[in-house]
Amino acid sequence: MISEEKKNKIKSSLKNTKERRKNQIITIIKTKIDMDKLSNKTVNTLKMLFLESKWLYNYVINRELNDDLFKTDYKINCVGVYVIDHYEKRKLKNLSSQMKQGIIERARDNIKSLHELKNNGFKVGSLKFKPDRDNASTLKGFNISPYVSASFVSETGSPNALA
Repeated sequence: MISEEKKNKIKSSLKNTKERRKNQIITIIKTKIDMDKLSNKTVNTLKMLFLESKWLYNYVINRELNDDLFKTDYKINCVGVYVIDHYEKRKLKNLSSQMKQGIIERARDNIKSLHELKNNGFKVGSLKFKPDRDNASTLKGFNISPYVSASFVSETGSPNALA
């Protein structure tokens, strides 16, 4: 059980964090990735990162494989991928848990948005499966397109170099 002193310390820490975040400015910095300067291993890893994020997103919205979108665990390591006329199990080797969590949250948010629109009287369809070329939100605050551009959201407002 947590002592009263520790509870007060946690409360004050959270209060300080909220105050500090009120003054932060979100800045988006766009940069280009020069594929010629990357090693073959890095290029292949980036390609697989986008491919695996597509597989995971499609798995999450696929009702045949996933009964309940809101119970999908971000620790998932293997997904079913539709190939021609059947499903194959594919391992997710390059996606971190944080990336998986971001992709799953994006799918959930999309479903919630469609639900709200439908409740407000709009005609809505369903989520469509993503082709390989679409952007995939992978890290929190980090959105990379496989076609060269990348953006990084900085909470402090200071420029950050992309590693």
